[in-house]
This record gives sequence, structure tokens and C-alpha cells, in this order.
Amino acid sequence: MQRELFPNLSESHRCSIRITLTLLDEALCRFAEWAQGREVRSVLYAQENDLSTKQREGILADVGGIHQILMELRETLALETKPQSVPRAIRASCYILWVNITEITGRYLRGHGEPPKELVEYLDPKLHRILEYLDHIKRLLSDDFKGLEI
Repeated sequence: MQRELFPNLSESHRCSIRITLTLLDEALCRFAEWAQGREVRSVLYAQENDLSTKQREGILADVGGIHQILMELRETLALETKPQSVPRAIRASCYILWVNITEITGRYLRGHGEPPKELVEYLDPKLHRILEYLDHIKRLLSDDFKGLEI
């Protein structure tokens, strides 16, 4: 490592740079997956990967170029790779989704005007069940999981 190139670089600066470049690297991974043909189809979420061959090749080349710069920066600035914990990432997503789901229950939909009573009676039980599933996923990934069942 060439840490001596920037002996006055504070740990706060190094951390800020590492976090931003890590977010960039994460996005580059998604770009590369799409350039390699990734296309997701689920119940309500779908991707249409209509990248041309030329676009795919160009994206992969540019991602490779950025990765070379990132490798140089990692070495020159003594940036550490900190693997992301998948359970922690899933739990964080569950917390965010929990709030979003809660905000489309009847109580919160009223902020957009009174929703039809029938909609609330239909939607709320389903949304509360989704919230239970999200809570269960969070418990599954907690350190004290002991075989909880849903």
C-alpha cells in the first residue's frame, strides 16, 4: 500500500471517500449484471432489458475502466474493502419497507383524502399480513433467532 502518499489524510476523509466509492462500485455491479443480460420479473416488479449489443459492450468496457481507477484509489488511499453483511442489508430493507407499507394502510391513506371504506377493509388485513412477514424476516436474521415460525 502507498498510504504515505497522503500522510495527512484523516480517517474521516478516508471513510467518506470509501463509502461514496463503495456506493459507486455497488451501482457498477448492477450495471454489469444488466449489461450481461440480467432481467428480473416478479409479481409487480419487472425489468425490461432492451440494451443493444453495442450498449452492453460499452457499459462493460466503462465499468472495467472505472474498476481500474477504483483499484488504484483503493491502494493509493489505503481504502479497505468492508464486505456488506447480507442479513444486515435485508434487515435494513425490511425496516424501510415496513414504514412504506404502513403508509399505505387506511389510516395513512386518509392523508390523500378519505379512501373508500371497502378498500380499507380489503387492503389493511393484507398489508398487516405483509408487515408480519417482514417482521418475521427481521427475526430470522436477528442474532437471537431460535427457530421462530410464521
